[in-house]
Amino acid sequence: MDRVLNTARITKDKNFDGKFFFGVKTTGIFCRPSCPAPVAKEENVVYFKTIFDALERDFRPCYRCRPDISVEYYNKNLDGVYVVNTALGMIYDGYLNSHSLRDLSCELLVSDRHLRKLFVDNLGVPPVKIARYHKSLFAKKLLVFSNQSITDIAFASGFGSIRQFNDVFKKIFGKTPTAVRNEACDENGGPNDTTLLLKYQKPFNFKQAVAFMKPRAMEGVERITENSYGRTFRAGGTKGYVIVEDCPEKSILELRIGCDDIKCYMEIYNKIRKVFDLDTDFSAINFKFAKDRLLSKGMVDGHVPRLPIAFDPFEFAVRAILGQQISVKAATTLAARIAKKAGVESDNSFPHGLNRFFPNPSELSNLKLDGLGLTRTRQETIKTLTQAIIDKKVVLTANQSFETFQKDFSALKGIGDWTVNYVAMRGLGMIDSFPATDLGIVKALSNKSRTPSKKEILGMAEHWRPYRSYATLCLWNQ
Repeated sequence: MDRVLNTARITKDKNFDGKFFFGVKTTGIFCRPSCPAPVAKEENVVYFKTIFDALERDFRPCYRCRPDISVEYYNKNLDGVYVVNTALGMIYDGYLNSHSLRDLSCELLVSDRHLRKLFVDNLGVPPVKIARYHKSLFAKKLLVFSNQSITDIAFASGFGSIRQFNDVFKKIFGKTPTAVRNEACDENGGPNDTTLLLKYQKPFNFKQAVAFMKPRAMEGVERITENSYGRTFRAGGTKGYVIVEDCPEKSILELRIGCDDIKCYMEIYNKIRKVFDLDTDFSAINFKFAKDRLLSKGMVDGHVPRLPIAFDPFEFAVRAILGQQISVKAATTLAARIAKKAGVESDNSFPHGLNRFFPNPSELSNLKLDGLGLTRTRQETIKTLTQAIIDKKVVLTANQSFETFQKDFSALKGIGDWTVNYVAMRGLGMIDSFPATDLGIVKALSNKSRTPSKKEILGMAEHWRPYRSYATLCLWNQ
């Protein structure tokens, strides 16, 4: 394995960026494999699986290749157990900024002591330290790529005080936040109006992603063109909007956030990464599906489509109920009518076409759905879902097994197998969901002589585990 890492480092192979990091013992600096600096001697090099491992060993990020802001460090490359990966996702969304480790442990149904042990065993770093590193790394992105004040950035990144921010940041990076901000201004001519950059691995087909989303765009809530993705959002007490555009020559998505509270940035940044499926390692999936006669037809240039995970799981669950046995266009129209009737409007500062928000569970529970074109049965199913969310009988997060979600969600009247799998797949991002009765799947697997049964389709799909959600996308893409 060291020989592979050494070769990638010497050849400066960009394909390994984010998959490992290396430090130079004589300088105390760590880099990504493609760093343009002169190649260090192998005897002076130490390899790290994660950026946290490098920071924990007191190595500081290189200022040439910027592994701390130019390369994502998400858990796609970790071999940790389910609990660790789930906890990491919550930490990256800022959970420990406002909750204790015990709270996190309770969410995951383990003791805080056991959670610490799992982190140390799998990552070599306890969860609280990872949260501290993550806050600092995210703060550095804001210092370089936004025009927010240093005070705002400190609190947006989850620090309790400016003093704490300055002390932790300087210890990790060897420079103060002010020094990093000044360097960013010298290099870039000033931070650029709160545009965050989301690095991605090629191939990445932005036009394919937005082409899938555009027919499903809800008028007033979303505005999607062939070159951009935009929508309104509410996070806690914050109202805002996002605009995402592709910059293929730099392999980045440019994310512009407009909101009344910068504290939402960490959550929104991570949501957009999920919307465009930027953190999946596709090497194993592409290799498996390329050899499959059926699925390979839905691949583009040897790559499976990325999974477009919904920005708002509750909104998507309602959309899925609306979409039962009707066309995408009809379901989209009904969803827009619900949003319009809810009447939660944005202000005049929002971009054209983004003038309202989709109702949250509390608002929807109090909304009369008569006169919108919904059948009485569908109205009742939506109300049942909404109340179940409020009562916490159903949890719309990926922090659960599919079996748990299936049991809870399917217990609701009006929720069938297709809806369960579709919401698990696109609403929660569970990658082994498979809506076997979906018309697009049935059509792709049918031939002139016959249409396969549900049992036969599920039998075929067994060969596509554990990536049946991506198999679904390949079948839809034919």
